[in-house]
Amino acid sequence: MTVPTSRNVWDLDTPALVVDLDRLEANLARMAARCREAGVDLRPHTKTHKTPEIARLQVQHGARGMTVAKVGEAEVMAAAGFQDLFIAYPVLGDEKYRRLLRVMETADVRIGLDSYEVASAASSFFHARARRLKVLLEIDSGFGRCGAQSLEEAEALADRIGDLPGVELVGVMGFGGHAYKETTPEGLASVGRREGMQAAEVAEALRKRGHSSVTNVSVGSSPSAPHAAGVAGVTEVRPGVYVFNDRKQVSIGVARWEDCASTVLATVVSKPRPDRIIIDAGIKAFAGEDYGWGTYGQLLDHPGTVVSWAAEEHGVIQVGPNNADPHLKIGDRVRVIPNHGCGTTNMHDALFAVHGERVVETWKIAARGKLR
Repeated sequence: MTVPTSRNVWDLDTPALVVDLDRLEANLARMAARCREAGVDLRPHTKTHKTPEIARLQVQHGARGMTVAKVGEAEVMAAAGFQDLFIAYPVLGDEKYRRLLRVMETADVRIGLDSYEVASAASSFFHARARRLKVLLEIDSGFGRCGAQSLEEAEALADRIGDLPGVELVGVMGFGGHAYKETTPEGLASVGRREGMQAAEVAEALRKRGHSSVTNVSVGSSPSAPHAAGVAGVTEVRPGVYVFNDRKQVSIGVARWEDCASTVLATVVSKPRPDRIIIDAGIKAFAGEDYGWGTYGQLLDHPGTVVSWAAEEHGVIQVGPNNADPHLKIGDRVRVIPNHGCGTTNMHDALFAVHGERVVETWKIAARGKLR
């Protein structure tokens, strides 16, 4: 849903999620150029923005298709007209499969998985309906989340999946989430290259075992994607938060403050002490993930000031030796760059797209809360 408007950003009711279109476009163009230079497909993860309008901008910049996390997100994107979707998640359960079957009426769909149990359940459901579901075998790139733990495990699982009539093994996927723990450009590059090499090597090993349909090699978090993209054999990358960037991306050196496109607009509603400022945006306006920093974001126009801590509806700016005084009074407005842009988006019903200080459109965050 697109709602044209011409309000000033400072006139919006708060808290509000605001996206700077100029910064957004620059971020989209930068990642698209990297993928073109590397000769790989860009399949961005919509979990960051959850908004069809932004997904369309990504396609305009060359994205081949979309990555989503859940069936609900796939439903939203399919309803918006997207026809090439990868659910980078082990989808399990007949209710989800019934919904997925409807999505497959208009879109080419793939899912990720790392177990025979999920592959077998999907095969039984889709074979009974004379369909085959395309799947990618996930390997653990080092993040320690999902994924086969070794080449031998991946080979054995691929052989078992290959015998199932209702699924088709078409690729290998990895996710270099541990890139977020790196603190140097060299460390980030190393994680990205290893992620790409591992996935490409597993895919090649599976093809040598007779799995000729394994042609899709899909990798890449936002920080690792540019490096993984340059590895021979990688066919696509799936960055997500690059569209907005956030305080975490800046902290690990993959973005600058001027690359951060999303902020939460908030109002100062209390100042009970000279060193304590309360804004009307707490953990229901920001993602709860603080990366161990104990903070929730940094003020856009006051780079030396952070939201020190938060309750449900209260953001607290505790002024002190390590947190500069922004000299705010009750009624003042601030824009806060969140620690985690993806989770923050999911806290809001809509986002306000701006050019400078002019609000030009309001976009519904259509995939918000699609947890199933």
